[in-house]
Amino acid sequence: MAKIPITTTDPDEAKAEQRVREIMGPAQGFDGEEPGAVTEPDVPGAPPKDNHPANTAEQRSNEPNVGGDAAPGSNAESKTRVESDPYEKDLDMEQLPSDFKATTEPEDADTVAAVDDILKSDADVALSTNAPKESAVVMKPSIFERLKNAWFTWWDSPWSRYGTIAVGILLAVFIIFVKPVRNLVLNTFGVRSSVLVSVLDGATNFPLQNASVSADGVTVKTNEKGQVRLSGIRLGSHEVEIRKLAFAAVKKQVDFDMRITDLGEVTLKPTGQKLTFAFTDYLSGKPVADVSLTSGEATAKSDKKGEAILTIAPGSSESITVTKDGLRTEEIKFGEAQAGTVNRKLVPSARAIFISKASGKYDVYKVYVDGKDREVLLAGTGLETQAMAVLPKPTGEKVAIVSSRDDKRNKDGYLLSGLFVVDTETGEQVNIEYAEQITLIGWRGDTLLYRQTVAGASAANASRQKIIAYDFAANKRFQLANANYFAGEQLIGNTLYYTVSATDPNAKETFAQVNIDGTGKKSLYSGDAWALLRYDYTKLKFQTPTKWYEYTLGASAPVESTPPSEFISRYFVDSPDLKTSAWVDVRDSKGILFLRNLGDGKDTELASLRNMQAPAYWLGSRAIVYQVSGANEVADYVVSVDGGTARKIADVSLTAIR
Repeated sequence: MAKIPITTTDPDEAKAEQRVREIMGPAQGFDGEEPGAVTEPDVPGAPPKDNHPANTAEQRSNEPNVGGDAAPGSNAESKTRVESDPYEKDLDMEQLPSDFKATTEPEDADTVAAVDDILKSDADVALSTNAPKESAVVMKPSIFERLKNAWFTWWDSPWSRYGTIAVGILLAVFIIFVKPVRNLVLNTFGVRSSVLVSVLDGATNFPLQNASVSADGVTVKTNEKGQVRLSGIRLGSHEVEIRKLAFAAVKKQVDFDMRITDLGEVTLKPTGQKLTFAFTDYLSGKPVADVSLTSGEATAKSDKKGEAILTIAPGSSESITVTKDGLRTEEIKFGEAQAGTVNRKLVPSARAIFISKASGKYDVYKVYVDGKDREVLLAGTGLETQAMAVLPKPTGEKVAIVSSRDDKRNKDGYLLSGLFVVDTETGEQVNIEYAEQITLIGWRGDTLLYRQTVAGASAANASRQKIIAYDFAANKRFQLANANYFAGEQLIGNTLYYTVSATDPNAKETFAQVNIDGTGKKSLYSGDAWALLRYDYTKLKFQTPTKWYEYTLGASAPVESTPPSEFISRYFVDSPDLKTSAWVDVRDSKGILFLRNLGDGKDTELASLRNMQAPAYWLGSRAIVYQVSGANEVADYVVSVDGGTARKIADVSLTAIR
């Protein structure tokens, strides 16, 4: 009995069958009919063959066995044996139906040859070394999954878990308590330390400027206070070196940690040549402290007595520069300093400004108060009149000048005055405007206040006169007040008080105030107001047609008062810091210059001289210029607020004070 082996489907065979179907088309029945076609049975009397596609082996297996148990040698018995052993079964060919045996034989030789050729070709390709090889696809777990698996593996093991914790604790303790290890770890993470040092001059015990302080490759120089802070130093032990030319160097071994290390004061011993100086104020005669001396890298400062010792390196020959805020910079030759103690009087850095007609024209001059560097700042044109006026800014870099030098005239031929602001260093001038009359009121920082009378009709013009504030820093010009005629104005601190007396019967005359920046404008009185007098720093009086009123600074409104004992308005000139104010009181034909402390209201006498006029302006923050006008002389004088003798600046021409 012949046996037919039945095995599972081979992938290569499945691939070959697919190639056959692609080349030869859909499969046909054994009788040459298309699948699904019903044909006559091959054997007479045999049951017809079921060629319908749906009539598959699976469907047939699901059909009930009507006849009971399968008969030996029947198809059902064969199917049962195959399903019980899906891998391999030997079938008895004699027990198979005649139609099944017919299907095992090829239809013709050509078909068999074609199938063999296809199988051989596919086998050659599969065995060829050049054929592409397909690698197996391996699904790798993600990083998160691997970490999660590792975590659970570690956590599920008590030895791993507690061992890791113990090692971590030991490592932390080791890092915290073993300094070299701690420093190494912190340095790796970029942690750095700092050191503070104050360096003093061993000769004067004064701060030493420009001393070099070095540590761990970082070098910084001390400031004018002798102080320095070095940052970016790695933790650990480093040498700190402090050195300066002409001084013995100092070295210290310092252990740096995360805290800021303060070395305190370190004194350097001088090893070079010592030069001595003594400085006094030219106006007051008092010692000047904190004067800075510089010669190359060498620096020093004067003490309360005005004395200073400058230590320089041997062989140095550089000149010495002397500086202090508000005072003129001085240069001292090295040879003069070697001869012994150098005594030098220091003068204000701001120059005095005055008008002189010595050349036949009204020229504007500038000069230091000791008479040095006198020169013409603005030469006259010959068109100037006695109404010319100057008002320097207290810091000295600018001066406001009112002059008719440009020969500007109105439509009626009236000569107009121009307002100019001149740079005292370069002589550059800026014209602000022209008007029939310009009166300078005062400086407040970079703001200049003035009153102008515009060209035009004089009657019934509510804007004939204007009070203007010009801010040079912001380059802004704005109007504070306007009127047909101002009966008076007073600048007190940063507030302007004024009275309006108009000839226009429809105008409302007022006594009012306004801040120099244009804010805080307020009417304090409505009605006719004639004269405005200032008889004390904080008190004003003004007259109406029927009575006098008094106003105290800060009050909401004036109150009725008695007439003043004398019709003289005192003129106060506030200091740049608005803490003091200068004014002149005339007693027995002699003028006395006082300095009012605005904090407590006390007056200090600064100078007394016959024919003294009102104070002209502040020269810096420590000196006041005033004018003397009499039969014997017309001159400008200067006096220090710190005392001393008043000194004459120059003979001047009689012009407007302000």
